[in-house]
Amino acid sequence: MGDQLPSFDRYDGLHSALIGLLNGGMTGFSIGHSDIGGYTSLNNTAKLQYFKRTNEVLIRWAEMSAFSDALFRTHPSNNPDFNA
Repeated sequence: MGDQLPSFDRYDGLHSALIGLLNGGMTGFSIGHSDIGGYTSLNNTAKLQYFKRTNEVLIRWAEMSAFSDALFRTHPSNNPDFNA
């Protein structure tokens, strides 16, 4: 999986990571991985772009990864001081 947003977004967040892992498994890729909690954080209030890893996103992503990932690892993101 790529660098998803630290959100529940279905196009580039937790939802998309889950769909990618499920689709990969159905097509024969038995080993998958996603960055727990997402990676790409944004704090650009001028353009109304704001994506911050919350405790809820981090916990839910860890729960999903406990049963789906071959590698259990979180990522400090591109802005570690900004995230949970």
